[in-house]
Amino acid sequence: MSEDAKAAVAGQARKLIDWAVGCTLEDIPRPVLARAANVLTDDLAAMIGARNEPEVMAFHSRTIERARHHEATVLRGGTARVGRIDAAVANAMAADWLELDEGYRPTPCHAGLYVIPALLATAEAENRRSEELLRALVLGYEIATRIARGWRQRALNMQSHGRYCALASAAATALLQRLDPHTAFHAISSAATLVNPSPRTHLVAGALVRNVWPAQGAWSGMMAVEWATCGITGSPDAFFDVYSDVLGGTAQPQALTEGLGTSWALLEGYTKLYACCQHLHASVEALLELRPALLGAGSLDSIESVEIATHALARPLMNARPGTTLGAKFSLPHAVASALVMGSGGAEAFAYDTLARPDIGSLRERVTVRAYEADLPPPNDRPARAEVKLRDGRVLTAECLSARGGADRPLPPETVDDKLAQLAVPAYPSIARVLAPLRVLDQAALQRGWRDTVDAFAN
Repeated sequence: MSEDAKAAVAGQARKLIDWAVGCTLEDIPRPVLARAANVLTDDLAAMIGARNEPEVMAFHSRTIERARHHEATVLRGGTARVGRIDAAVANAMAADWLELDEGYRPTPCHAGLYVIPALLATAEAENRRSEELLRALVLGYEIATRIARGWRQRALNMQSHGRYCALASAAATALLQRLDPHTAFHAISSAATLVNPSPRTHLVAGALVRNVWPAQGAWSGMMAVEWATCGITGSPDAFFDVYSDVLGGTAQPQALTEGLGTSWALLEGYTKLYACCQHLHASVEALLELRPALLGAGSLDSIESVEIATHALARPLMNARPGTTLGAKFSLPHAVASALVMGSGGAEAFAYDTLARPDIGSLRERVTVRAYEADLPPPNDRPARAEVKLRDGRVLTAECLSARGGADRPLPPETVDDKLAQLAVPAYPSIARVLAPLRVLDQAALQRGWRDTVDAFAN
């Protein structure tokens, strides 16, 4: 049975990659391309927005100082160019720092984060047309998410960054460079073996090394393409060997090709309003809804306790004393306390100075969690109910079954405009104006080289 499953996975994976290589821009529906342009813009905003985080600044400075080649921009303001792989690593490190990058809703997988840093660097280095960049984004995203859906994982003990980032980076790079099907397959299958253990415990602990897992994946994926073009390849059984034999997942080969060309993963992604783990978004949204009534009933000092009933993915995230901004972003108590104290779930609610605020710290200690009463079907499978008990005995409640930003509750395009204005425009004042035609798929913008586009907003 195992050999049959292995052969089925290899066959379906090859079919998936052959399809992606042969898929033309004209084969991709316009709404999918438009979503790709918005995901690109949204992740650029998150990437550029992290430029002043101390650790990001330090690494970017070292990368720029050591540059011997000048192919692609480290996106932190200005036009500092470094080698393409160095640029992808530097930008990938920044891209998930704020926890505001786009994500994929049906299964944990931040496919945009995994494909975009490598694409930006390669497209700029080679001045590929923007339409080629969008095509590779759509198809790299499709490959990454289909691999993610292709296995029922034994345990959620790894973050998806380590599982899929190298593979997705390789797929996007191979597609942008128009590798032939044989070489592309070997680049992607080789990259599948370059997984990072990415223990989920690091997220709750706030270990900042987690923020570089996408950078490691970008490097590995781009190098897998380099190696494949030199004849250094792996095994067609790599997907099964890694995701079934090593990681213990149960293969679902049909998921790799089911609905190819008619079902597009990009349309199932979500855009983030809140700068924390998506598993906490329903809790944040419920509390922001409840906050006006709470302030009307008294002050925040009148809170005796806050109980959150929520889904299984959120319940372990209970570090009440996070020591880093990453720890805060994966802390249900911090997300709850900051939403109530600051009236926000944005980047400011998880900034470094919030970690030591006495009002937030005191409230974190009064947050408890329990299981939501029912396992609801998607898209309501990540719900939260908040119950705030006041010292006078009154209880205020609010519930969110599915946080805004997903396909079931899409955000208006102005949300990405706002994120770009807040996070990227201070570094690149012209970026919104330059990207606006691309976001509406203007033909001239699509034909423009990506290096030319970067020059237009960076100079």
